[in-house]
Amino acid sequence: MRLSGNTLKPILISVLMFLSFVAVSACVHAQVDVLTQHNDNFRTGTNLQEKILTPANVNQAQFGMLFKRVVDDQLYTQPLVVTGVTVGGGTRDLVYVTTVNNSVYAFDANDAEASMPVWHVNFGTPANLHSENFGCLDINGQMGIIGTPVIDKVRGVLYVVALTRTGGANGPRTEFVQRLHALDLATGADLPESPVIISAPDFNALMQNQRPALMLANGMVYVGYASHCDKDPYHGFLMAYEAKTLAQVSVFNTSPTGSEASIWQSGQGPAADAEGNVYVVTGNGSWDGVKNFSESFLKLTPRLKLLDWFTPTNHFKLDKEDTDLNSSGATLIPGTHLVLGGGKEGVLYTLDTRNLGHLGDEHALQHFQATASHLHSLVYWQSSRSGDLLYVWGQRDKAKAYKFEGEKLGETPLMMRDVPNEGHPGAMLSLSANGNKDGILWAAIHATGDSWHESRPGVLHAYDGDDIRHELWNSLQVPARDDCGEYSKMAPPTIANGRVYLASFGSENVGTGQFCVYGLLPTKAAATLAAPNGVKIAVLGATLTLTWNAVPGAQFYRVLRTSTLEPESKLVALGLTTGMFTESAPERGESATYTIVAVGANGISEKSDAVKVTSPKPKQMED
Repeated sequence: MRLSGNTLKPILISVLMFLSFVAVSACVHAQVDVLTQHNDNFRTGTNLQEKILTPANVNQAQFGMLFKRVVDDQLYTQPLVVTGVTVGGGTRDLVYVTTVNNSVYAFDANDAEASMPVWHVNFGTPANLHSENFGCLDINGQMGIIGTPVIDKVRGVLYVVALTRTGGANGPRTEFVQRLHALDLATGADLPESPVIISAPDFNALMQNQRPALMLANGMVYVGYASHCDKDPYHGFLMAYEAKTLAQVSVFNTSPTGSEASIWQSGQGPAADAEGNVYVVTGNGSWDGVKNFSESFLKLTPRLKLLDWFTPTNHFKLDKEDTDLNSSGATLIPGTHLVLGGGKEGVLYTLDTRNLGHLGDEHALQHFQATASHLHSLVYWQSSRSGDLLYVWGQRDKAKAYKFEGEKLGETPLMMRDVPNEGHPGAMLSLSANGNKDGILWAAIHATGDSWHESRPGVLHAYDGDDIRHELWNSLQVPARDDCGEYSKMAPPTIANGRVYLASFGSENVGTGQFCVYGLLPTKAAATLAAPNGVKIAVLGATLTLTWNAVPGAQFYRVLRTSTLEPESKLVALGLTTGMFTESAPERGESATYTIVAVGANGISEKSDAVKVTSPKPKQMED
């Protein structure tokens, strides 16, 4: 198949033009990926490269919901964002979400018209709250995928753990299995080495709750475990798997000669420092300071050998009263030797990672009552105006910001909101900023009541990072436009590239789910977006390639096609972030005509000039 006068030269010219376009775009519009829970392995919860959203434009008039996507069940996990994924003939930004129904979805991260998932995979029937007499409703429905995945962008892999039920009433007895999957980012297909069954001595696939987010560090995937409703038997497990082969490297059991001591952390993943050492915090269970380490901060080697630990003086009291130390997990402060964390007691600990000190509060650099009750989320930001800040919003308390004074926090809040939240839990926090300025504290929380054992209406707040008393916006100011439904318990919002992605339990108490995408709203006064120009078409073998010039102000592009077989105009590509698209070329004398539109913050351009390609007719068969 060929075009009249077409040679390899114009194809090479088109490719070179595309590469030049990509290089320019990369310089002008640096894109941000969110590949792990709370943004980084320090678990700071901050995106410091947000140049679109600022305290000046996040308000009721300029900011709101752009679109939402309904999925098959509740989301307990934080949405993850990857830019520049080559998929479907072009380059797109994708957002990845998982559900308790054992589903993983990839959606276009930008284009409101791209309502269908780029891909969706399901790993089979999950366990649920009736699979065992758990005795509570902390998770009130299915419990397939609970921990946030982690992504290796360089290798193009998403890692996720799913709990699946096997067997049934008419076949073999019901059993449960947990598997670690490595999925292709572009297709959702399991890679050749995937999945692997998760196993270890004393590991019970049903009773162990894969609650903390996965972590990718040291060439390994780290998988942590808690329990469902403190129902025995269970242990706190942390396992390491080789990222390329999924071979199990090591297993650390926090209570090998006892029980419990889960790594729960309200869904926060393990943390890792610059040397690759791993940090987790444990909850209720056995403690002897030798092999069993409930209610403790633990520092481990990359291969999970215990290096150091800290246990509060009152650990037996914490255990007896179910006031787990580990409700916030561990947050490392960049550029320091500090690790912070707190539990259900509301006491915040500041520790020196070079010497955690073992047993006794006297070994902590600091501990104080930072909030009235549970601490579930910490965010660290270095503000040019306000200094080094730690944000907390505990259960049944007010949002607060504490300021670092050297290696310690000032124990009186630098800033505090006026009105406390109700019920369990406190807010899940994230922060966006342009380096050390234009900080916005984002807080996802239930709007009323208590989320411990039921779904509750949710609300997303945005506060000025330098003055959290100043609320910029919230999702219930214009509920018809911005309400995202039921609060997703303990899933922080994700902020990237002028968008905010919020997980939701959907519209019902159980069995529904969705996520909402917020950003700057279109304005009528803006200049019209220019139509794409320089559109070129080339065919090489069975592949057709379209290229076009970048349009100033464009966020993405859509490609429309008419053809001999489909004379009605059809959208064949959405959300393209670069000026290139490929698909199969027409055959057997058919023709196809293409036009491109650019989409920006304030609308859609006119169509580009049309380009047409016709394949040669097949030769007539001889008699």
